[in-house]
Parts: sequence; C-alpha cells; structure tokens
Amino acid sequence: MSAPTSSFHPQITRAGLFEGLRGAMAFAPGFIIFGAAIGALAAQHGLSALQIFAQSALVYAGASQMVSLQMWQHPWSWAGVVAVVSVTAAVNSRFVLMGAAMRPDLAALPQGRVYGVLFFLTDASWAIGMRPAADGGRDFGALVAASVFLYLFWWVTTLVGFYLGALISDPARYGLDLIMVFVFTTFLTPILRRSVHLLPYAIAGAAALAAHRLGASHWTILIGALAGAFSAAMARP
Repeated sequence: MSAPTSSFHPQITRAGLFEGLRGAMAFAPGFIIFGAAIGALAAQHGLSALQIFAQSALVYAGASQMVSLQMWQHPWSWAGVVAVVSVTAAVNSRFVLMGAAMRPDLAALPQGRVYGVLFFLTDASWAIGMRPAADGGRDFGALVAASVFLYLFWWVTTLVGFYLGALISDPARYGLDLIMVFVFTTFLTPILRRSVHLLPYAIAGAAALAAHRLGASHWTILIGALAGAFSAAMARP
C-alpha cells in the first residue's frame, strides 16, 4: 500500500527559517535552566564532559535524560540497564504521536528530508513546526530552523551546566522548572481557540494527572496523549 500524500507541497522559505528561529528563542530560557540542571546532575554522578556531551547528542531529550541520570548506577547491572532503557523509551514514546501528527503535512516531502529533520525533533521544535499548519500555512522552514538551532543550543547548555550548573542544580526550588510549562501554554492557547471540541484536551489532562497520582509518573505523557486522542476519535462523526 502506498503512503498517503498531501494535496500540497510543503516549502522551505527564508521567512519560515526566521520564524523558526524566533520561535526557538522563546524556549531558550527553559533550555538554559534544564540544560544546566542536567549538566550539573551528570557531574554529580561522576560523568565526564565528553559523556554528557555524547548523551545530549544521541538522546537529546531533557525529560528522559533527567530520569536516566536520576537512575544512574555505580556499577551497572543488566537489570539497571534494562530499567533505564525502558523508562527512556516510555518517556520518549510521545514522539511516536508527534510524528504521526506531522505526517499529513510532511508526507509530500522526500523521505530523506523528513527523516533527517525528525532526528532533531523535540517538544519545542514540534510545537513551532506545527504552528504554520495550524495557521493554514505549509512552510517547512520553521520546523527545520527550530530543530537544528535547539539541538545545537542543547549541547551548549548541558556543557555549561556541567561546569557551572551547580548554582541552579535544583530549579524547582526557585520555581524555574515552570518556565517550560508557561512556554508550552503560549503555544497551546491559539490551538485551543481554533478547536471545536475542547473535551479531548480536558480528558487528556485528567488522565495524565490521574496517572501521576497513581504513581505512573513515567507514563503520564503517553497516557494523557492516548486518552485525548482516543476521546477525540470517538467524538468525531
């Protein structure tokens, strides 16, 4: 069966690239805080600068990096390795849903371009890249610029955190961990305004909170996303 294609061809424009960079700047404060915190935590667990650099380059996911560092062991056992891999996979499983959401807008592009940029995909670049489609546009440049810029920026922040992050090793103490929440809220607000049905959003939030309270904190994102998607599918005629 051939892959479905869109009736339009996404473009990469200079305006889109600049729009992606502007959007990425909004996430910079959150990246600085969490990158510094992860770098500091890596140093506390005895990782070298090269090791945290490699982790940021290969894993590139703040939430799963934080969880894996909190589960770090000396020495490692096979059970510990399996546990860390499983938790990392669970936390990052949200990218499966993000990729599926982007397919209608990117299916017309060559697969090499799509898969290349998906390597750099994270929550922030996904939110930035989805905005043109939500506004009726088809500019692929915003996703490319935001993804690459934030990837390189993450390298820098984790390395800076490795050397200097002990000063803010506990961002929650100062409420700095809420920065990313506020930034994502600004992206969610226009999407909610265009939505006809708001119930799936409420169900997603309620399911995530319930999972967190029941102790499934590593699965909250996936459970909330699946609950919201399933309720939205059931609500459609």
